[in-house]
Amino acid sequence: MIRRLLLALALAVLAGPAVAQQRTDGAADLPAAVAEEQITVSSDYRGSFITVFGVNPDRRGRGDVVVVLRGPNEPATVLRKRRVFGLYVNGDPVRFSRAPSFFAVMSTRPLRSIASPQSIWRYRLDPAASAELASAVPGGADPSAYRAALVRLRRAQGLYQEHTGRPTAEERSGLTTYRGGLFRAVVRLPANAPIAEYSADAYVFREGRLISSQEIPITISRVGFERRIHDLATQWPFLYGLFVVLVALGAGWIAAFIFRRS
Repeated sequence: MIRRLLLALALAVLAGPAVAQQRTDGAADLPAAVAEEQITVSSDYRGSFITVFGVNPDRRGRGDVVVVLRGPNEPATVLRKRRVFGLYVNGDPVRFSRAPSFFAVMSTRPLRSIASPQSIWRYRLDPAASAELASAVPGGADPSAYRAALVRLRRAQGLYQEHTGRPTAEERSGLTTYRGGLFRAVVRLPANAPIAEYSADAYVFREGRLISSQEIPITISRVGFERRIHDLATQWPFLYGLFVVLVALGAGWIAAFIFRRS
């Protein structure tokens, strides 16, 4: 059943190339798409699953597939703990001008077995490769250590993920290949991931060389009352602040009226 569905979806991709945007890195166009190009977020949003499907141009399925889901870039700061008078305090801040707010990579095999470190860095298949330093590191420090710290911290928050092979019974995220070159990648987007524009990039490597690739835009947007509040806060901050003050005053007046002493 899954194979038939993927085949139908693959044919739809081949029939409608306007669904995705071709990359300009010299690789051939990879037929790929997402199950939902727009995901809506309401007040009870607890995360969602994003499914990317496509077809390996080599119908015999030769090569390895890598799918990367990227969130918008944003500034970030990493602090190093130092011991001062027996206490650990944060110091030596290192700022990044841009780093992925969310990053998930799914592959048929470990990335190091698919592509060289140079290719991984060039195509930004690792979140550390996308983090750009905006300030100098403390004297004698290694910039890669701060990049690794940023990845470690966001991995602990579920914002940076790495999945190899098929999904397991405990975790639904992973990448599955089928006969005829079809593939299907699933990743969980946690509730703490930003509500913004994302992109899903699909790659096919063979013997360490990029054969084809594709970039697919994904929109995650708010709906309902939460969207109205967000739009008010971002577009008319003065009115939003006034509204918050009035709500606080109203809540305080109601509480005082209910619990006042007779």
